[in-house]
Amino acid sequence: MFAVNQANGYRTVISDFGDSSQGILGIDPSGMTRIPAGLLGGNDRWLITDASGGTDGRGALYEVDLSTGMRTLVSDLGDPQQGPLGLYPEDALYIPPALLAPISGTFVVDPFGGTDQLGAVFKIGANGRRSLMVDFGDHHGPKGFYPTALAWRPGLLGLGGRLLVVDSSAGTHQHGALFAVDPINKARTVLSDFGNPNQGWTDPRSESGPVFVLTAPNGGILVLVSLGGTDGRGAIVQVDPTSGYRNLVSDLGNAGQGPVGEVPVAMSWSANRQWLYVVDAMAGTDSKGLLLQVDPVTGSRLAISNFGSAGQGPEGEYPSAVETN
Repeated sequence: MFAVNQANGYRTVISDFGDSSQGILGIDPSGMTRIPAGLLGGNDRWLITDASGGTDGRGALYEVDLSTGMRTLVSDLGDPQQGPLGLYPEDALYIPPALLAPISGTFVVDPFGGTDQLGAVFKIGANGRRSLMVDFGDHHGPKGFYPTALAWRPGLLGLGGRLLVVDSSAGTHQHGALFAVDPINKARTVLSDFGNPNQGWTDPRSESGPVFVLTAPNGGILVLVSLGGTDGRGAIVQVDPTSGYRNLVSDLGNAGQGPVGEVPVAMSWSANRQWLYVVDAMAGTDSKGLLLQVDPVTGSRLAISNFGSAGQGPEGEYPSAVETN
């Protein structure tokens, strides 16, 4: 886990998942979420999913202390005593409590969880206990295929919020879909079908699909599409929260908009909500990864940190998540 100086891109190692002196060892850390300290003070909490950690390699959720880099186990998704089993948890999300909000807490998406291994979202409660929040193989709506990331879009005054989940292989011709899930009755609908040209931007490649979703401060929705755009280098699209209509924001294969991508995997807002940060697992020098800053209005991009450049600190290998504080 790296900390990146946003001004010069310099990296420092916060937690080395191969160092046993910092706690439980990692295998495949993949997703990250932050729990703000809030009004009660204290420190923020940082949670990391490990897709292949835990008992029988079914996944785990760790907490990392940013001051020491120490890691502790929050939930072992291979332990049946903690609830329904996972298989490959990829992303995590924290939803803060809010007045009249229907849900809050920590949630993890597993593309192989649930009925017939069509995907699941687990809620992580006290003592790491899990409950099944969404089962993409059940009868509550269109079935999933490979859900990989999730976001929360609150409703007016906290009412009517929806859990948003991207599935890279659902939808028409398996081009992917953005699901909206009612947190009360668990009903699922496809908000945006990425294979449906009547809903705007589509990509012709059969292998392209949405891999990450983020809500915007103005209530909009941004989705990261891997293997889409020019030369299959990735794309960021904006999705209308009512109609599901898609507009291209940034084509990561278009060099006219800035440094090109390779395998973009995750996004986060800057602290001031002015910029998007996009982490690409295989762009940059020697394909070791790249952190990009993207203007959400124009789609223009700047390189913030090249994980293959030793001049910017310890090198990376396959960065897979990004979060700001």
